[in-house]
Amino acid sequence: MIGDIYRHLGGMFDGCPDPLLLVEGDVVVAHNEAARLALGEASSLLTLFDAADRSVVSSACAAVASGQSQKSTFFARLATGTANRWTTWPTGHGGVCVRMDGPAEPRADIPAPLSPLVEKDEPVPLRTVLLGKIFDRFEGILWAIAKDGTILVSEGKGLAHFGLAPGAIVGMNALQIYPPGSVAREETERALAGEELYGDSIEGMSYWIRRLTPVRDAAGNVSAIVGFSLRANENSEETLQAKALIRALAELPLAIWAMDADGTCKMSLGNGLKDLGIMPGELVGTNLYELYSNREDFKADMKRAFAGEQFVSGTSFATTHWRNTIIPVRDTFGERVVRIYSVAENVTDHVENHRRLEEQLALIQSQQQAIVGLSSPVIEVWQGVLVVPLIGSIDQARASILLERLLTEVVGRQSSAVILDLTGVDTVDAEAAQHLSNVMRSVELVGATGLLSGIGPSVAKTMVDLGVDMQSRRTYPTLAEALRRLIGARKR
Repeated sequence: MIGDIYRHLGGMFDGCPDPLLLVEGDVVVAHNEAARLALGEASSLLTLFDAADRSVVSSACAAVASGQSQKSTFFARLATGTANRWTTWPTGHGGVCVRMDGPAEPRADIPAPLSPLVEKDEPVPLRTVLLGKIFDRFEGILWAIAKDGTILVSEGKGLAHFGLAPGAIVGMNALQIYPPGSVAREETERALAGEELYGDSIEGMSYWIRRLTPVRDAAGNVSAIVGFSLRANENSEETLQAKALIRALAELPLAIWAMDADGTCKMSLGNGLKDLGIMPGELVGTNLYELYSNREDFKADMKRAFAGEQFVSGTSFATTHWRNTIIPVRDTFGERVVRIYSVAENVTDHVENHRRLEEQLALIQSQQQAIVGLSSPVIEVWQGVLVVPLIGSIDQARASILLERLLTEVVGRQSSAVILDLTGVDTVDAEAAQHLSNVMRSVELVGATGLLSGIGPSVAKTMVDLGVDMQSRRTYPTLAEALRRLIGARKR
């Protein structure tokens, strides 16, 4: 039947100056001389076209073949890449004529500043149609601004988040409606100056990512910019938390950095960096092994980290002190460490305060020892006889210092007797009494005789009430009596 139609068309078909095909389904039943010269000998219609546009061709032919449309005009690229405008109409009995009308022209409604985006023979391909449909479903915004600031395009569902309808601000001047100092104004001016930008921002509880691209004319001058922004709120809570954390790092004395196994710095941020004279991001791309080649502590820490150990270490730079929490990150299979992260905290104030505290404690201990030495002097009153006059209260710290000094003197002087004189002690408690007993027992263990003198009535009563056993000790009412007894014993 289609062949009969072709014979009926006769010379009119062959004489058509434009490439013309008679098609049934996908089969090319006939073609004129112009089609043979332009398209070659083809038995399949779809094989003539680029794979991405074949569905457009098939849909257009099917529509006219089924009677849904009397004529269909579409744009499609040949397999050779050339884009053209095509027209198809029914011939009856399921057949269609397909005519190549010529190179595709840009749409007449494209604003002049954006015409560099559309090639002269570029049609609207299927991928553009599909992207448009996807764009209609996402919360995005597409806009274009001319060199003078005129808004040429303003489309997308995302505009609703800013209280705008698609196209509502087209024709207005962005440089007039964007406030000076705003991110929108700054990025627009930078893009119009020729800079391609990629950024993100938080608007309320929404997280937006955006791209601004300059459009250049044939001479290379910027004629307009095109921007696209997408609301990416699927993980908005995590994103907002991450953004808040990054902002907090700008205020806290921390430095966070990351390094790959080859030494390349992949991250460098945090307010703490300024204490090292480094700007955030300054070290990214730098090889830290080379930068700190003279730091053996850095090399040792990195060796531990890339061996898989997570740890905390301390280090110093000039007058600053840092505490580093180093975390290794392994590859997907967990076989090796591919990157380490470190959170470094400036603890200079803490270290300095600790150092001053230790110095103060050392001074206090030295003063205590001096006080003990003054209040409990060890005096050699006779060859081989030491006297220790005690004044004030006796506690654990004083008793320990006294015992250490006394034993050293006994051994060093080879003393045979030690007299503890309690004349200057008004009161004792159970702990003090025990300390005195320990001192006397220790003296006797190193071979000296221990004596107690000057025990007053109140001290004696307290010792009896506390049950302190002094019967085994040699006790005398005064130091003089103790010395007389000791000297007398020697003369005998």
